[in-house]
Amino acid sequence: MTISTSIPRVDGMEKSTGEAMYIADFPRKDFLTARFYRSPFSRGRIRNIHLPELPEGYFTTDYRDIPYQNHIALIKNDWPAFAEEEIRYRGQIILVLAGPDAAVVDNLLSQIKIDYEEAETALTVDEALVLKGGAIHGSDNIYADLSLNKGDADAAFASAAHIVEGEYETGFQEQLYMEPQGLCAWLEDDGGKVVLHGSLQCPYYVKHALEEALGEAFQVRVIQAATGGGFGGKEDYPEIMGVPLAVAALKGGKPLRMIFDRTEDMAFTSKRHPSRTRIRTAHGADGTLTGMEFDIIINGGAYESYSLIVLQRAIFTSNGVYSIPNVRVRGRAIATNTVPSGAFRGFGAPQAIFALEKHIEKAARELNLEPLSLKQRHFLRKGDQTITGGTIREEVILDRLIKRAEELSGYSEKRARYVNVPWRGIAMSLFNHGCGFTGDGEQTIIKGRVKLRKDARNRVELLVANIDMGQGTTTTLRKVVGAVLGIPAEEIIYQNPDTDRVPDSGPTVASRTMMVVGYLLQEAALKLKAIWKNGEEQETEARYTLPPGIKWDQQTLTGDAYGAFGWGVNVIEVSVDPVSWEVHVEGAWGVYDVGVPIDNRVVEGQIQGGMSQALGYAYLEKLETDEKGMFRQRTMADYIVPTALDFPRTAAATENNPYKYGPFGAKGMGEMVHDGGHAAFASAVEQAVGRDCLRIPLTPERLMEIMSGAAS
Repeated sequence: MTISTSIPRVDGMEKSTGEAMYIADFPRKDFLTARFYRSPFSRGRIRNIHLPELPEGYFTTDYRDIPYQNHIALIKNDWPAFAEEEIRYRGQIILVLAGPDAAVVDNLLSQIKIDYEEAETALTVDEALVLKGGAIHGSDNIYADLSLNKGDADAAFASAAHIVEGEYETGFQEQLYMEPQGLCAWLEDDGGKVVLHGSLQCPYYVKHALEEALGEAFQVRVIQAATGGGFGGKEDYPEIMGVPLAVAALKGGKPLRMIFDRTEDMAFTSKRHPSRTRIRTAHGADGTLTGMEFDIIINGGAYESYSLIVLQRAIFTSNGVYSIPNVRVRGRAIATNTVPSGAFRGFGAPQAIFALEKHIEKAARELNLEPLSLKQRHFLRKGDQTITGGTIREEVILDRLIKRAEELSGYSEKRARYVNVPWRGIAMSLFNHGCGFTGDGEQTIIKGRVKLRKDARNRVELLVANIDMGQGTTTTLRKVVGAVLGIPAEEIIYQNPDTDRVPDSGPTVASRTMMVVGYLLQEAALKLKAIWKNGEEQETEARYTLPPGIKWDQQTLTGDAYGAFGWGVNVIEVSVDPVSWEVHVEGAWGVYDVGVPIDNRVVEGQIQGGMSQALGYAYLEKLETDEKGMFRQRTMADYIVPTALDFPRTAAATENNPYKYGPFGAKGMGEMVHDGGHAAFASAVEQAVGRDCLRIPLTPERLMEIMSGAAS
């Protein structure tokens, strides 16, 4: 039996029987219902707000009630908790209305009238770049403009035998977690402490945001409830939702409860950044890649949120698994009048990998080369330099991953055969994903800290701020500690985080929970094992330090952007109906290097879910805005996500490649499993139909336009 051997999920029974307590399940008879009043227009200025007469026990809260600073503390502080005068997107939060009866609250909301001066909107990046309606942000609508250079790209293009150009687009994507956003807020310690309890990924992020708004006069406590999915959507939005709710609880002196219905959740929460990427590659006479120019634009929406970090991840991922000697990369995040884009599984990598993998497929077709053979010429190896000037420090086992994928899928034989078989296609994508925060962010920003506490009965409790949103953390972190101490995982205590009890071990994001926090827990467990005394209370702690040799300059974005990478190979096989233009996925295969899996079943679950989400992104999940900037798809009847009937089960495998600074050799994987399926799908469709498919989602309508020559 090894650490990878699967055990029953520790939280599996309570979730499958319905015993787990999600935020909407808690009895809240004394809690008032709180709702947001949102802007009914997309851009302009508020002149006046007319409130109905409020019955006793009902009240409103707006920016004038903020004790300290009216902003949401994300990367920048440009997003106000409550709109004051300026409105940048339809649905922006203007006030909170609360009272004892939900039906009365909703009726009162419908009676609010607002006088406003409406302005022209810029809903696309092209409209924003020409300053339609004037600047939304700064003077140019650019949140961030980043560049990276390696070698001499100009010389590479000047001497190229062939130059290939392409443009690639990805759309919005909705996280569609099973449980909508939900929070409760109340006061403790005679009103001196504000408590927020809810469905969230990052308790200390929420705590920090509340502290920024409330000031030093108030203490803040954040408690995580059982969380029914996140995918990044509960990384940023609990702060956006939580600050106004906490201010309202403080003003009214009453406990408040706010649970979104699905329509409000889909209409106004953050989505994946749409992207448009233009790539030029320089090739030698034999097709070898000698240079690349990569220009990516992402739609950040009305406020910056995490756009800078998403953009950084995108440009750092722009070369993928390939060593290209001469590269120039530019990335821009643009302000528009859409709902602010935010955190989503992969954080810019899926956008960049889609463009890169699609472009190499395009280059192979134009140069009459087999795509995989072209890719294999350029694989990164241990010791190679990355796009940021860092060093690949691990053994790169792409050849092993491809061999395993070939065994599972029969890729090469089918690829050759489908040249002569109409409406069938198969394709392979290759990718890597940096694990953890960029550069020295773990050490200089996050400063993760964990504790283990043993009581007099020798029961060990795991104290971290990291949460389980379905990915298996409550099982895998217990396994790490239990394996060191020789205690069954189910006997380790691991409660939902409460910032009054647990240290700040960092957020549950960035493929860091197992590799970074799990490693710290392993270190803390080794310390506890060394000093263990039966029948005594004991406590150990571990703090993050950079692995040896890692160097990073945040000002120039140079050095080791990541200490380790996850690596993956995806193969997708499709058939296309030439009448309806529907695509059927005939097979899906995923093979990964995650270091060492901490639990095989948990890892396979991540692979299955990640592939499904990537394929939904590729051809089902159409999400567009109307002329006012509102999403047209605001219900599960309009926004189509894959079900168990849409795809065959992904044939999943991993190849061990232990990482020294991960627990038992583990690396991060939660995002990587979303990174490649969409690119492989689009390339498989290209083989099936014989046309370029450079924009996703590839809905039947879009595929019909491509085949008729009408696609833009």
